[in-house]
Amino acid sequence: MIFPRASLLLETILVAAACAAAQSGSAPPDQKEIRDYRLNMDVIDRCVQAFKAISTDPAAKKCGTNGAGAATLDESEKRLNACPAAMAHLKDAGIKPREFMIVTVALITDVTAVGMKRNGTIKKYPDSLSPENAAFIEQNFTQVQARMNAMSGGK
Repeated sequence: MIFPRASLLLETILVAAACAAAQSGSAPPDQKEIRDYRLNMDVIDRCVQAFKAISTDPAAKKCGTNGAGAATLDESEKRLNACPAAMAHLKDAGIKPREFMIVTVALITDVTAVGMKRNGTIKKYPDSLSPENAAFIEQNFTQVQARMNAMSGGK
């Protein structure tokens, strides 16, 4: 099934993959910034609100917020800043462009890792997942997963 918001979700996944693929020795700046960010329900809710609005707005799509994807947080932030429609939705949700990208990437990667550990696919979390975010997601897994479903077109 293709989700109606797949292109923006794909862009975000590409940023996450670029961050994860760059692991060699010390963590790349994007990965460290994402790992160091502390998730909470308020910011997740604001991110979901903005994500849904941006991904369904034709004007935001025309800006390229659903393009081929950006390799870094800086590129994604620049793309969002250049799009008045996306910026209006971010402002309405009370979230800055960089924070929006960080939260979205953290949700995708961290919830995936927690889900994999919960079902036994992995034994320990990757270094890219902070113990604090792991604990937060573990404690709120059902609620966070429901919000993730809302981002991908579910209810």
